[in-house]
Amino acid sequence: MKKTLIFLFIIFLCVSSSHSEIMKLADIQPGMQGEGKTIFKGTKIETFKFKVLGFIEKFVPDKNLIIVEIESPVLEGGGILEGMSGSPLYINGKIIGAVSYGFSFSKKPIAGVTPIENIIETSDYNNQTFFIDISNIKVEFDKKSIKNVVHLIQKELTKRTNFSPVSSISPIKLISTNKGINPSVLSYLKPMFTPLSNIKFSKNIKKNVINSNLFKISEGDAASIPLIKGDFEYSASGTVTYVDGKKIYLFGHPFFNLGTVDFPLHKAEIISVVPSYQSGFKLAASKNMIGTVLQDRFSGVQGELGAKPYMIPLKVFLKNRNRKFDIEIVNHPLLTPSLSAISLMNILSSEYQQYGFQSLRIKGKIFIENEKNIVLDDLFSGLDSSYEFTNLILAINFFLMNNRDKRIKIQKIDFEISSSEIIKRANIENVIINKNSFMPGEIVSIKLIFKNERGNRTVEKINVKAPNLKSGSDFYLMVADKDEMAKFDSKNIKSAYFPIKLSSLIRAINNLRKNNRVYFKILAPVKSLFIKGYEYSNLPQSLRNVFVFNSSSNVQSEMTYSTLMEYQMKVPAVVRGKKLFKLKIKER
Repeated sequence: MKKTLIFLFIIFLCVSSSHSEIMKLADIQPGMQGEGKTIFKGTKIETFKFKVLGFIEKFVPDKNLIIVEIESPVLEGGGILEGMSGSPLYINGKIIGAVSYGFSFSKKPIAGVTPIENIIETSDYNNQTFFIDISNIKVEFDKKSIKNVVHLIQKELTKRTNFSPVSSISPIKLISTNKGINPSVLSYLKPMFTPLSNIKFSKNIKKNVINSNLFKISEGDAASIPLIKGDFEYSASGTVTYVDGKKIYLFGHPFFNLGTVDFPLHKAEIISVVPSYQSGFKLAASKNMIGTVLQDRFSGVQGELGAKPYMIPLKVFLKNRNRKFDIEIVNHPLLTPSLSAISLMNILSSEYQQYGFQSLRIKGKIFIENEKNIVLDDLFSGLDSSYEFTNLILAINFFLMNNRDKRIKIQKIDFEISSSEIIKRANIENVIINKNSFMPGEIVSIKLIFKNERGNRTVEKINVKAPNLKSGSDFYLMVADKDEMAKFDSKNIKSAYFPIKLSSLIRAINNLRKNNRVYFKILAPVKSLFIKGYEYSNLPQSLRNVFVFNSSSNVQSEMTYSTLMEYQMKVPAVVRGKKLFKLKIKER
């Protein structure tokens, strides 16, 4: 609380009510010359010269782009530096806009400039709820379906970040900076930002020392948006364009073009300029928080100085390492799923081996305000165990945060993880049943013989009850792993139903079958109905006819086999295999 009050007090002292006078686009003519501001090193704002070359009219509907050539010794022999996004330009002391777009493989520092009128319009947008329409996606969590979700998010992020209506012009990339993150876990974010740089904080920034200069922000300063904060960090940096009281504008192009957002805004420091034959860039380090990003729009990013964003705490305890990780990730339906997966993968790859044989024992919860928690208790084993686990969390968060019923608030995410560098797998080698006909309700004794990865055999026993069916009726007992059960359900339940209600979605996620379970399903060859996520068995024919007549096909399906009972057995390994038995109810 004390730190928050100090933060707000210093912001209050340092925010200036004055701002640069604006030159409208209609007053700008080719041949005009002016001066720009940016930081090439440290925190000192430097100036450079530029000349207006012309305009691209209707760059997008109702928006034009100013084209300028920049003169600076730092930029000689190359194009615009990545990290210059947002650098303000002035003619006769009036701001005209921000350096925001570059030309592919240009030998000259020619830039596209977003007019200042378009940039300051970003604060006029109404708050809009962002979500991806997932109502046509079946809630399945097999490897193929999860990979599809991962690719969908990657495609969406890349499309939003790199969008330009003119193929030869693209948004100037922001500078990505990480502290304590393995670059390989960020592989699918690489197309969006410059190469990662592991940069430490400047030596002159000392902890617990209050310095008002840390909170002063001016046009031309470097600023960053941290997506992950805490024991390790990941952020993207650019340049401040315009400051109007507590309102601050950056970049001159989108961050992810997500609309209304709630991201942290930090001051940044430029370490150095790195020349490159393809595209030079700045090296940056994120510093202290100065406010919150509120709008992420096509013409720029707008924030508020002094405001604090909501971040989702992610805590991970590595049990056999006795190591804790505390981080925070931004709260957003598109970014949170991928950032939670990236964070977990970073922890696993740094503390455990990234490749090779590995088993991960996972216990965790996703706490949701005013809703039931998501509870995870599973085992992942094999060469891709880390990816299977982290991609599952990505998919779960993706479906939760993009549900159409209501906006959720994830309060925190906690995991306890144990790892061993061995494979823990068990194949169902054989299943033995004491007989093949039973009285209704009679105990069915089942003996399972498992063969593990080393060829050793173990025996487990379980008792289930025979179903209460008519004498002479047939029934089936299926003993299988989660994937085999899912295959059977997919064939038996031909429905495209998506759980619209959040409570139904949470129930479906919490009922996901686990890797370290053997499942026992007792079935009868009787037609039943699957309606909105529930199976209705042995309905009277008259009632079945009503349901079939009144319900649309996308929320229900007729099933050939009716599930009468389902059991599960927890085992200390990832189970594989299936056995199916046709059994009978005895004549009385």
